[in-house]
Amino acid sequence: MYSPSVTVSDASAASAPARGVRFFWGLFIVNALLFGSLLVALLLMSHQPASSLSPLEAETLRAAVLTRLDGTVDDPLVEAAPGVFVRASNPGGLRLNGIVYYYYIEGERNFDPLSRGMVDHADIDIVLRDMSGPQPLVVYRLRH
Repeated sequence: MYSPSVTVSDASAASAPARGVRFFWGLFIVNALLFGSLLVALLLMSHQPASSLSPLEAETLRAAVLTRLDGTVDDPLVEAAPGVFVRASNPGGLRLNGIVYYYYIEGERNFDPLSRGMVDHADIDIVLRDMSGPQPLVVYRLRH
């Protein structure tokens, strides 16, 4: 009768595949995290404007919105909701160089298409975010 000089216990034979399975799941999780991070980064980049404004264009747009808000430019008040009057450019936008821009001030009640839920974040390109005032001013245009 043959008897091997080295014997393998059942415990060591069972633990080898378990380490392989844990290693596989560890690699799977790392890959899933990397793929998920890449996907999130791509989604965030897709919400950036297709073409950014030059500093001069951004300042012109910022000034156009602010002069409407402070009444320097004639922008009549319209009734956006019962008893609520806002500048006509808030719900209707303002045209500058042939492009219609909409704006809202974070932290305030706004009546632009995004604030009213008429469009989704996927439907807009944010072209300006001005943090110089007491509350951020966000200017966007609709994607076509």
